[in-house]
Amino acid sequence: FSFLLPLITGCGKSDDKGGHASPSGPGKMDFEQQALKMEAGDLAKLNKTKDPHSDAYSKSEGKYDLAKIHEGLDIKHDPNEVVAVVNGENILRLELDRIVDKVKDKVSKSRLHLIENQILKDLITQVLLKQFIKNEGITVDPARIEGEITIYRENLKKNPETKDKTLETVLEEEGGSIEELRIALDISFSIDDYLNKTVTEDELKEFFNDNLSDFRGETVTVSHIFLDTRNLKDEAKLKEIKEKIQNIKEELDKGSDFVELVDKYSECPSAKNSGQLGTITRKEMVKSFTDVAFNMDVNTISEPIKTEYGYHILKITDKQEGKDVTFEEVRDKVKTTHYNGKTIELIGNLTKNANTEILMKPSQQVSGSHGGMHGGASAHGGMEEGVSPHGGMSPHGGMQSVAPQGSSAHGGGE
Repeated sequence: FSFLLPLITGCGKSDDKGGHASPSGPGKMDFEQQALKMEAGDLAKLNKTKDPHSDAYSKSEGKYDLAKIHEGLDIKHDPNEVVAVVNGENILRLELDRIVDKVKDKVSKSRLHLIENQILKDLITQVLLKQFIKNEGITVDPARIEGEITIYRENLKKNPETKDKTLETVLEEEGGSIEELRIALDISFSIDDYLNKTVTEDELKEFFNDNLSDFRGETVTVSHIFLDTRNLKDEAKLKEIKEKIQNIKEELDKGSDFVELVDKYSECPSAKNSGQLGTITRKEMVKSFTDVAFNMDVNTISEPIKTEYGYHILKITDKQEGKDVTFEEVRDKVKTTHYNGKTIELIGNLTKNANTEILMKPSQQVSGSHGGMHGGASAHGGMEEGVSPHGGMSPHGGMQSVAPQGSSAHGGGE
């Protein structure tokens, strides 16, 4: 339910800073947006072929007809089919389809299996958290949940984009429901209560001191040239990429334009935006990246640096040193940030230690016209949480922010 955040805070706009804000923006779920992007890529490839002999090709418009491409792919599932077993607890097909049915008309059937995989992953996470909460004996007063929902309703009325809509309507438009929101809030408040009992004040202060630059508002505005090495195993190829990035740096040293070299060489999606990654904090990138970026001066270009994603050449265009703050001044932000990290850690541990069996039979994938375009997709369709060429991390499964203005899912109850 993180897609609700811009709506319930009255913002209603995507704060997209070079791709490091949520890629979905307001009103779109991450998994849906990812599938749409991949579908657009497939169609672009199809349209380039312009095969007039294909039944899917429309001569009048010069485009492929999705209805023709995906004709006859509706598959009926047994609602009682067990799609996953989590520590002995079954997840049924009807639970999965209840959510899939709300979003499947927004994406093509060629990507439906990706949607299903992501939703199933979220359902597994939800089951793990529910099991954990039950084992800890944590219960949340329903009145607390209803109070939060009331605040959501009030904030929707304050937002010009949603003032004429009910919360139920907004949720329905985005593939959710009020009951699912109640479940998400119950889990969020339960984990919040658990962390309130287990995280000490000294731990919060230590976290503040260890991450002081983040709370001081220290940022840099950075662009980069990026060469991807994640899928390279051959030492000769790796050596070739290393030499290539060194040659690019030599071109820059000789006076070549940074943006022109971004367009020519960079393998990051940010290349479409002159390599701009926007204004970032230390936590938005992997340490090997930020250690260099935050030690650079404005309008300087770095030597090539290596991260687990590949090689980067950075250019710093602005820098904000931040201001001095005390723990007491930013305690709420410290708590929220630390609790989000602890929640991600908890989900990771629960997932790692769980006895989970995936039994789902995926929906049929499109072949023929789309054949050969889906190779290399992961079990989750390449949509693993928080993974990007830059190493930015974000909480997954709706635990990041479902809170109204002035509060948060973590620490908002105080």
